Amino acid sequence: MENALKQKQLEDQANLQTKELYKGKIFSLRRDHLQFDAGPPHDWDIIEHPGAVAIIPVNEKGNFIFVQQWRRAIEKIIYELPAGTLDEGENPLLCAQRELQEETGYRAKEIIPFGGIYSAPGFCTEYIHFFIARDLEESPLPGDLHEAIDVVEVSLNDALAMIDSQQISDAKTIVGILRYQRWKSHA
Repeated sequence: MENALKQKQLEDQANLQTKELYKGKIFSLRRDHLQFDAGPPHDWDIIEHPGAVAIIPVNEKGNFIFVQQWRRAIEKIIYELPAGTLDEGENPLLCAQRELQEETGYRAKEIIPFGGIYSAPGFCTEYIHFFIARDLEESPLPGDLHEAIDVVEVSLNDALAMIDSQQISDAKTIVGILRYQRWKSHA
């Protein structure tokens, strides 16, 4: 079924032109000029992103290690899983190990790949790779100079309550917590 739908959508549209509108440090923006079988041409703007990692660190007590930081785009301090953008050609597992140390000051003796998600597939190519990090030990790395981060320990039950009360409003963090809860209940 999925392949038939994909084939139909590909047949119903043709990309007449792609134009790069912006190239920045983290992402670029392109505009595809599409012709559909029915109707006039249509422009589709797409953010091209190299991808990211999100780490679900769980300490010996079974609690999450979150970061709390200011996010300029929404002008709020929010709770998040440690995360970061992949450098060009970077292995997601190596990126996860680095970001965990930079943002939390912990190193994981065990990191488990845990699937991933597209953050906004209607207009963005970003794919976020999830990892569970266990058997944590203190091992800080210098973080980014422009990031002021607090490290917070939160139980699974408290994290679920924080989702319900919208204290946690970051999508990747919500997905990570809920997927971890399901995984843990089936383990």
